[in-house]
Amino acid sequence: MSLKGKTFIFLPNPNTSYNRFFENILKKKGATIASTFGNCLQSDAKEVVILIDDSFVDPEMHLIQKDIFQREAGLNGIDDFLNKIEESNIQCLKTSCITKWAQNDKFTIEKGDLIRFRPSIIAISDDTDDEKSSTDKESEVSTDVENEENDSGKNKYVLQASKFIKNPSPEGEGATSLVTNKRKYKNNELVIAALKRLTKKYEIKGEKFRARSYRLAKQSLENCDFNISSGEEAHIKLRNIGPSIARKIQVILDTGVLPGLNDSMGLEDKLKYFKNCYGIGPEIAKRWNLLNFESFCVAAKKDPEEFVSDWTILFGWSYYDDWLCKMSRNECFAHLEKVQNALSEIDPECQVELQGSYNRGYSKCGDIDLLFFKPFCNDTTELAKIMETLCIKLYKDGYIHCFLQLTPKLENIFVKKIVERFHAAKIVRYRERKRWYSSEIIKKFFMGVKLPLKKLEELKEMENDEGTLLIEEEEEETKLKPIDQYMSLNSKDGNYCRRLDFFCCKWDELGAGRIHYTGSKEYNRWIRILAAQKGFKLTQHGLFRNNTLLESFNERKIFELLNLKYVEPKHRNNIEWEKRTG
Repeated sequence: MSLKGKTFIFLPNPNTSYNRFFENILKKKGATIASTFGNCLQSDAKEVVILIDDSFVDPEMHLIQKDIFQREAGLNGIDDFLNKIEESNIQCLKTSCITKWAQNDKFTIEKGDLIRFRPSIIAISDDTDDEKSSTDKESEVSTDVENEENDSGKNKYVLQASKFIKNPSPEGEGATSLVTNKRKYKNNELVIAALKRLTKKYEIKGEKFRARSYRLAKQSLENCDFNISSGEEAHIKLRNIGPSIARKIQVILDTGVLPGLNDSMGLEDKLKYFKNCYGIGPEIAKRWNLLNFESFCVAAKKDPEEFVSDWTILFGWSYYDDWLCKMSRNECFAHLEKVQNALSEIDPECQVELQGSYNRGYSKCGDIDLLFFKPFCNDTTELAKIMETLCIKLYKDGYIHCFLQLTPKLENIFVKKIVERFHAAKIVRYRERKRWYSSEIIKKFFMGVKLPLKKLEELKEMENDEGTLLIEEEEEETKLKPIDQYMSLNSKDGNYCRRLDFFCCKWDELGAGRIHYTGSKEYNRWIRILAAQKGFKLTQHGLFRNNTLLESFNERKIFELLNLKYVEPKHRNNIEWEKRTG
């Protein structure tokens, strides 16, 4: 594949590590990389390609989040930018197209690859466009708080449902069958199944805005108390369902399938295998896939620098299966008791609480979040030293099996295990690294821990705490491939290594800290946006107005100042809190 004579520019931000990696690939093939959009206009438009970050392109190939795009690209005006592109007839593609070119060793641009900038009309077939403003489109991925006025006036649209298909044709290639017998499912269940797949798809790909819009739509349907009959009805009556998602809902209701959902399943499976490993994010997973790595073994041989740069990946690889297994609430509480008992020997005044999904009532949890605080202590450095001393004790007691963030003291007692993992992975370049700790003082500690086997046996005899939110079994998680098993430290007796995180907060900030560490992420985002709309600023450090602290210690007082009813942690899941505010 030769790209000689071609000019590319990455937008909105060409300086991300992901784009720099792709830039090197294009340069090796003879391409020219433009540093500014103005430079592109000086070249032959037929030879210019603009590559836009995938997170700014929706499933219908429209540009979204234009205000953010404009800021990141340093543009004076987004409309002027789009007009120049159209006048020059420059082709705009998603950055991920480079993956296809590299894998096929061929530079091709198909009609479906082109990003569209003009508004379109909502309809069911993929060939018709949506009549709506960019504001409608962006509202699906921007915030938890939707502006109800967006559906009136000039932004109003009509969803044209296709005729009901009594005997749909056999599923085409790439179509995902959502039902085996359509009459067996309610409409809501049918759509929820598809939205769940779409959410997972974009989470794996690292496209957080799209994943979030599908997740919120799914949660709206899960909380819906009637059976939806059309995409239009879902859009009008439910929150967080914009025109684009409404269109997909109509397709699902009409046919029982969602064309194209299976098209990238192979890619998703590859990305998921890597991304499920602690320490590996979407960018590394995409890069390894682009390089045709299919295992950690191959990655360690061909890209050892990544493991040296972030040595925690070695432990994510080693405990891959264990860290994907969820644990019961009883086990979570047993870990809390273990930490509390050790903490009482170090500083009896210091206290620790369970936070996260446990606090929100989940019946099963993926990890354990513990919040440390000390009455009348506002010195987080003091708390950090207490947590460090506690970690050393728990490591020597055999409870902590690995650290995922180090201080110099922790490095002294743990560095041999890091070196041993490098030897096991057959990576020798680790010797180039001079130190392994991140800072002299850290205020968050991440680790892998195990309860004594005897304690686990005791838990089996206890009555199970089901919590208040039943977590259904997910589809079977990925398992470590046979080729990668030589690094495995996974449990063989059911005593899984668990992920444990230590956090701390000042005594005066305990209320705000509890809100933050309880979550969920969507709830925190929602309440912070709501605070901002009322002229406040809410962070984990407190509630502020005009940079003046109003409250940080009393959690309920923060709700009062926001003129909200107090929301119990168990009601901060999904979007059910919206029903409980007033």
